[in-house]
Amino acid sequence: MHELAGALLATSNIDAALNELAVAASRIAPGAPMAGVTLRLGERVMTVASSEAHALLVDEIQYDNEPDGGPCLQAIDTGQIVIVEDLGTETRWGTYATLLLSHGLRSIYSSPLHAGEPVIGALNMYATTPAATAFTPAARTAIARVADHTGLLLHAVLQAARHAEITGQFRQALTNRAIIEQAIGILMGQRRCTAAEAFAIMRRTSQNRNRRLRDVAADIIIAFTGRPPQPSPFADPPEGFP
Repeated sequence: MHELAGALLATSNIDAALNELAVAASRIAPGAPMAGVTLRLGERVMTVASSEAHALLVDEIQYDNEPDGGPCLQAIDTGQIVIVEDLGTETRWGTYATLLLSHGLRSIYSSPLHAGEPVIGALNMYATTPAATAFTPAARTAIARVADHTGLLLHAVLQAARHAEITGQFRQALTNRAIIEQAIGILMGQRRCTAAEAFAIMRRTSQNRNRRLRDVAADIIIAFTGRPPQPSPFADPPEGFP
């Protein structure tokens, strides 16, 4: 657990941190089964970490196994742990079991990853022996704890990504505003009008030409200076935002 907790804290590279997390998860059960971490973003699912390249390949098999899917997708859809005791006798998900047997695998343990109520993905463990030996009761308890912890870590990554997106949007909004204000100043000087009148001129042009107000403002600046608009020195969000 401490190894997993430190995985995201030990590096600023999220990809590397998530792969370290998958490697740590693979050491929990006897025989070190392969591990993959699947993340769901809207209708899309993707493997964001794996203990080895083979696990990534195996994850992709069920993503492509439409419409039957596989244990990972079922765990995400239902929010319940899905166990394949022995692929040799498994009949769910169409040809999925046969495909995985060809990769030398015998059992699977897929645990949903929660961040509060929503299921955001799954921790998938692939073993070369039946579940009775690969996923013992003690191992299943440990995997459940790691899955809970992994869900929290992935939630933190998603929150950081959302904050970065909001920060980027805020920065772009400040840049757009600076360009519009520069164009207003140019029109005020050229037409000897007020700021409100200059803005009204730009807005009418934007509507008539079906162009964004920011682009109309940029055209005015280029026509007047001969250069594209320069980024505002105040385009960075205030400290602590968001």
